[in-house]
Amino acid sequence: MIEIVNANDPRIAEFISMRDHVLNNKNLFIAETEKVFLQYRASKSPIHKILATKEFLQKHSLSGDNVFFAESKVLESVAGFKIHFEVLFLAEKPTDTSLNQLDDKIILLNGLSSPENVGSIVRSAAAFETNSIITDEKSCSPFLRRCIRVSTGNIFSMKTHHSLNVRADLKKLLDLGYELVSTANVDGALDINEFVFPPKCVLIIGSEGHGVDKDILKLSNHIVKIKINPQVAHLNAGNAAAIFLYKMSKI
Repeated sequence: MIEIVNANDPRIAEFISMRDHVLNNKNLFIAETEKVFLQYRASKSPIHKILATKEFLQKHSLSGDNVFFAESKVLESVAGFKIHFEVLFLAEKPTDTSLNQLDDKIILLNGLSSPENVGSIVRSAAAFETNSIITDEKSCSPFLRRCIRVSTGNIFSMKTHHSLNVRADLKKLLDLGYELVSTANVDGALDINEFVFPPKCVLIIGSEGHGVDKDILKLSNHIVKIKINPQVAHLNAGNAAAIFLYKMSKI
């Protein structure tokens, strides 16, 4: 263990200087909190660097040349805000799972740009035992720091696939026997209370502002909706996804 007394110490520079988009391009991420750390450690994936309080390191028997400890006030300076956690860590993103290795139940995010919504959806997916997730070219990575925090680290127990061509991948999934279930409050959509999810399916959640892309709706086997007060028109993507995921968990 190596003590850090100054937030500007170059040995921990990554925690201050590396932004999400830079980390993502390097297949790295930064995360915090004990629960998230333990979720990631359970995946047995490589951890590049740990910065924590001495008490945290002792509690979890952590040591080594890449393990640093500091007082809470130094951690706060590194984080840039008042903290309620004892650890920051830099680690590698899990490798993508190929389409044919994903589970029978998949959730696909189409153009979701809000880290809070993506993190919330990951947490709901894990809660309702949908453990495979696809993000398309327009969606933010579930490995952004804010997404990880909101998901409480549940992303590390999921199979993930980042699609570089979601339309081509959806056609591949159809060939693999999946049925595509898009969610949209549009004319002709089936009420979720009257819909039975097929045993092998992809649940597609659209963007916060525009919903599922029209050409993806046309490609889908089914379009389902949640019946709500018409004055509301649309639910938040994270809230809607939780309802759909709960319903899908019943298959």
